[in-house]
Parts: sequence; C-alpha cells; structure tokens
Amino acid sequence: MAKRGRKKGGARYRRVTLSLPKRLYYVLNGIAMGDERKLNRLIKGILEDKLMESTVAELELYLGRGEELEEEEMEEAEEEKKE
Repeated sequence: MAKRGRKKGGARYRRVTLSLPKRLYYVLNGIAMGDERKLNRLIKGILEDKLMESTVAELELYLGRGEELEEEEMEEAEEEKKE
C-alpha cells in the first residue's frame, strides 16, 4: 500500500513587504495610534476592500502602468548617462 504524502505545515498566508511613502505611512500610523498590529490590520483591510471592488481588468491596468513607468524611468536614466 502506498504511503500518503504529508501536508506541509506553516503559515496559511504569504508574507508581503510593502513600501509606502513616508507621508502616507505617518497618516496610517496616526490612525492606528502607533500600534503596529493595528497598522497592519488597517493596511490589510484597505487592500482587501480595494481588491474586492476591483475587476481583473482594473488590476491588469495597474500592471500596465507599472511597466510603463519602469520603461520611462529606464529611458530617463539612459538619457542622463548620455549627458
């Protein structure tokens, strides 16, 4: 008889690192009254609400904008190197 594989243990969720502009961070941190757990819960809630309201097409637009911005930044960097 074959032995059944074992389920991997560990966290149910993946950890994500998020970079925020300082100004936005200070506003959210103020709302959370300096409590890191509250801050994380607040950010998680905002992201979940936004994702629930968004369609796949809207989310793909964010990716398209990100790629366009990266291309523009690379072009600007190349122009600065030439000068």
